[in-house]
Parts: sequence; C-alpha cells; structure tokens
Amino acid sequence: MKRKNVTMGDIAEALGISKNAVSLALAGKDGISEALRSQILQKADELNYAREEKQAGNIIALIPRRIAPGAGSGFFYQGLCFQMEAYARERGYLLFICSVSEEEEDRCIPHPILRQIPCAGVLTIGNFSKEYCQMISQLGLRCAMVDQYYDGVPVDSVTTANSSACYLLTEYLIQMGHKSIQFFGASRKTSSLEDRWNGYKRAMRDYRLPILHNPFIDSMERDSSHEHDLVKTALDALPELPTAFVCGHDMTAKSIMYILGERGLHCPEDFSIVGFDNVQETAIAPEGLTSYRTPKETIAQAAVGMLLDEHLVHPYRVQLFGEIVFRDSVRDIRK
Repeated sequence: MKRKNVTMGDIAEALGISKNAVSLALAGKDGISEALRSQILQKADELNYAREEKQAGNIIALIPRRIAPGAGSGFFYQGLCFQMEAYARERGYLLFICSVSEEEEDRCIPHPILRQIPCAGVLTIGNFSKEYCQMISQLGLRCAMVDQYYDGVPVDSVTTANSSACYLLTEYLIQMGHKSIQFFGASRKTSSLEDRWNGYKRAMRDYRLPILHNPFIDSMERDSSHEHDLVKTALDALPELPTAFVCGHDMTAKSIMYILGERGLHCPEDFSIVGFDNVQETAIAPEGLTSYRTPKETIAQAAVGMLLDEHLVHPYRVQLFGEIVFRDSVRDIRK
C-alpha cells in the first residue's frame, strides 16, 4: 500500500527542482519537458507517492483496418500504439485505438466514436488516403498524422526522417563497394516510402551511380498481403540481379531473401540487402538483417505532445532520426 505522507515537496526536494514543476508533471500539464516529467513520475513511484488518477480527457487514434496485425507494418504500429497509450496516460488522458474499414475510408465516413465521446484530439496512424485525412482535419478537432503526411493537408505530422535514413543505408552499401543497387519499396503507397525512395536516389546521384528502377516501386496496392507476389514479379522483371538491395520495409527484404533463396542464391554471399523499421525482435524478421531502427518511443511522445501542448504553433511537421543496426546481411566487396 502507498504511504499517504509523501508530499510533492518531498519529490521536489529529492530531485532538486521546484514544487511547481512537480505539480505540473503530476497533473499532466504543459510547462516542463517530457524528460523531466518522466523523471518526476518515476521518483513519485519510488517514494510511494499516492496521487489521485484524474482523467484529463480522451484521445482517439485511428488506424486502417487493412494493416494486418501479423505483417511487418502491423508489428511496427502495434508497438507505436502501446507507446502512445503509455504517454497519453502519463498526461492523464485515455487513448482509444480504433480501426477504420476500407469502406469508411473510401467514403470518408468519420469513425462513430468521434460522435460518441468528447476528445482532445485525433491521431491518424499509417497510410490513410489524402481525402480521408482531409476530412478528419475539417472536423474541428485538433489532429496529428503519425508516420505519414500530405502536402496540402494542414495538420501536424510526425515521421521518421525517412529520406535521410535511406540515404544513409544506401551510402553504407556504396561504402562497402556496391555500385549496382536496387530500391524495393512501393514509393507511391505512402509518403514515408516515397521519402525513402528519394533518399536512395539522392545517395546514388551524389556518388554518380545509376538509379535503377523496377515495377514494385510504382505499385499502388494498399493490401500488404499481396506484397510478396508483387516483389516476385518485380524480381522476375529485372534484366540482371544487382549486388545489393535497399528495402522500404524489413518484410520486403524478407520476401526478397526467400524468393532468391528458392533460386539457390544466398545473403550475403550472392547479394547484400538492408531493411527498414528493425522488426528483428519479432519472430517474423529475417535473421541477421541490417536495418534502420525507427525511433518509435520518440515518435509516440511527439505525437501525443502535438495534441496536448498548447504553446506550439500549428500546423508543423517533425522528422525524427533513428539509427542503422548493423548485422550480417551486407558483404564488403571492395577487395
């Protein structure tokens, strides 16, 4: 049982900060950094401070139902939602995660929960259509887009720094001696994949190497369950196999490794490959895949903050950096 005699003053004294800062953190209010807020909440728990759980409001998170829970993007968004729910709760808010059917999206029908409960704002997660995002932005609610943005839709957004990340992945392959490099990602499917395609192209141009094309880049298929077949078709269409692949998702890399493996080709002996999102911790991830770790925790924190921080000037766009996780899927061919 928590002791009742620990006060906010005790927490402030333990951390060497003001009592006002402690009050703001415990009330879930603005005025302090998220790092300090987390530090105060942790110290409050350590000291067994008994605070009343006051709900400040609700946040609605919308996610396309077509994002399969078992697919690579499904694992990524699942982890992201868990992080956002935790940060919302720290601020005193409940986060409701609601799926949107393809019919609701195609007909731009607002989710019923938006009429049923009051909410402080709406988060759209993943690759909704531009028309649907435009509709959400016109409901009179504060809105932020997570892992996506559209030029012409004036709402806040937070994404990975996708173009820079893919530039670095491509540059790494080039530094390992690769000159024939294919990008495999459906660049017309989401703004994130388009930015990754652009990052690949910038790196190839900067190093004066040919930008290679394949049919998968222009794929518009929204259903990720068809991706494996599309990747196979694109591989079949290549005039010759590159020495390396840059993939828009780890699961795309997994498909390439499986398809080429059936043809007797193995990574990294016969080809090198890098992925994106670092789903290595899941059972579905390709073992030993070099990948870019997206900053899920920071993205989640920024997304919740966009809705709740009154002092921010809206709308604005945030891009956050992760890091390359080097494993065993790239061969050094400089020798």
